[in-house]
Amino acid sequence: MREVTLTAIVAQDAASVYAALADFGSYPKHMSSVRKVELLSRSGLSCTSAWEVEFRKGLLRWTEKDDFDPDLRRIEFAQIEGDLETFSGVWDVSPLDAGSSLVSFSAVFDLGIPSLAAFLEPIAQNAIEENISRVLLGLFGAECQVGNPIAFGVSPASLEAM
Repeated sequence: MREVTLTAIVAQDAASVYAALADFGSYPKHMSSVRKVELLSRSGLSCTSAWEVEFRKGLLRWTEKDDFDPDLRRIEFAQIEGDLETFSGVWDVSPLDAGSSLVSFSAVFDLGIPSLAAFLEPIAQNAIEENISRVLLGLFGAECQVGNPIAFGVSPASLEAM
């Protein structure tokens, strides 16, 4: 299994950022790489969603179970069927000073092709990072800086406090 992590600073309050991230149905409106998101079922703070996303020169399709925690501003997801062997992860949104937010995305995946994992998984990791960056930039535009929060002036002490 391979892990993907990505962080971003968004110049919006944490509640607004969380609400935008949790609105999966709007993703195709904000970015062309997300072809389709269909909410199949919803129950309380959980849903099942079907995704179709451009992945390199093809399409990646999967269905996932999503659990939302608006109090913690956290979204957990886990593929229940799809093109990958395993794909699960979490979005976290934390408030920063001056009405900005830190967004953290982390996921683990397995392509299910052990003989080609050493070659294909780094390529897949890069593609997932690119797609998550597109999601963030598509949703938040110029108000979003994707990358190392310390490079954007966030102190290590404030990150440890989260």
